[in-house]
Order: sequence, then C-alpha cells, then structure tokens
Amino acid sequence: MSRYALVIAGCLSGERGDAGVAALVDELAAAAGADVVLRARTGGRPVGASLPEVLVDLRERGVRRALVAVTHVADGRLQREAAGAARAAAPGFDELRLASPLLASGEDLAAVARALDEALPAEPGRVVALAGHRGAECEVALARLEAALRARGRGDVLVDAPDRLAARLRERSGRRVLLAPLLMALGHHARHDVLVDLRARLEGAGLDVAIWPHSLAELPAVRGLAIAHALAAERIMVG
Repeated sequence: MSRYALVIAGCLSGERGDAGVAALVDELAAAAGADVVLRARTGGRPVGASLPEVLVDLRERGVRRALVAVTHVADGRLQREAAGAARAAAPGFDELRLASPLLASGEDLAAVARALDEALPAEPGRVVALAGHRGAECEVALARLEAALRARGRGDVLVDAPDRLAARLRERSGRRVLLAPLLMALGHHARHDVLVDLRARLEGAGLDVAIWPHSLAELPAVRGLAIAHALAAERIMVG
C-alpha cells in the first residue's frame, strides 16, 4: 500500500514555539491519519521548503497519495499559487487533494465571526482592530468578515489590512483600541508588522493601544474549521 502524506502549507510553515500552530498541526495530523506529515511554505519569509519543493520530494520518496491542507485565511494569491503547484505536481501522484482557505464560504465567515466574538468580548468605549494581510482579494474577505461580526452586533470591530486599518482608526472618535493580528500564526508578520509597527503608528496618532498577542490557530473553532476543510479537500484533476 502506498504511503499517504499530509502537507500543511502556508506562512506558518517555519514557525516554531507557537502553541496555536502546534495544536493545529497535531489535530490536522490526527484527523488526516497520514503516514507522513510535512510543512510547506507559501509566500512569506523564505523559511522552510516551498510547496513545490515538498511535493517533488514526496514524489521522489515514493509517496503517491497526498493532501495539501492550507492555512491561508483568504482565497487570494497564495491560494492560487498553491493550486498551481498542486496541478503541476499532480501527474506524479495517484491522488493529490487541496483544501480550501479558512474564509471560503458564508458559513466559514459566520463561524470565524462567532469565534472572534467569543474570544474578544466588547467593552464600552473600545474599538477592536483586527489586522490581516494586504491585497485586494484579502481586503474583500476581511470586509466580509467585518460584516459578519457586525451582523452579530459587533459594530465595535474593524477588520482590515494594516494601512487601511490605521486610517480608519484615526477617523473614529474613540481613542481606546485593542489591536490583534488576524493571522493563523503568531509569527514574524504578526509580531513585527502588527503588534510592534502598527501599534507604534497608532500610538503616534494619539490612540491608547492594548494588544491581543494571539493567533487564529489558538481558537479551537478555527482549528476545527481548518480540519473540516482538509477532510473535504477536492481532488486535483490532471489535464
């Protein structure tokens, strides 16, 4: 019987010492029941092997069945690149499947909004600012998530890319802000671009900023959604 591989692909591939990431990797591996579990990089800093490199390595090791579980939040450039890498590698596999990103449907948006609503309860006079990735497609997904939170009565929550978020916060009358990264891993981008650089920009604009130094992967409901997407992953067809 040929071996079955789970490839966890996304910007968290090179992160170590992240409790949320460790839990997600363990739970994905248990749910998939794979013989081989590897991480692969898509975008981000050049830390760890890229998805095309990992898929070539699996073929060379004789693995013929593989599942690529992505940790992308939105269906944007990185998801398309992952799909391209999977299509290019598919002829070397008997079966290769690719999961959808976290916010792939209206149901996904509602589930993540509910998880964030519970993790970040409202406080009078405070704005919750969730900073995600830049890019037009990502910003559309972030706007849809903000709308899903607003539908839950959370008009205090803004969800946007860092630059747009900073501009929107400066326009609001409230000065208290809880700043959090809307990212799967608490890695370099979350720690430096959001919790350090963006925080400094907001404080420089006179806002009173507290931080929520956690990742989406730390929320059990988000991990459950990522696992559900992995188990429902579609087969990459050749030709």
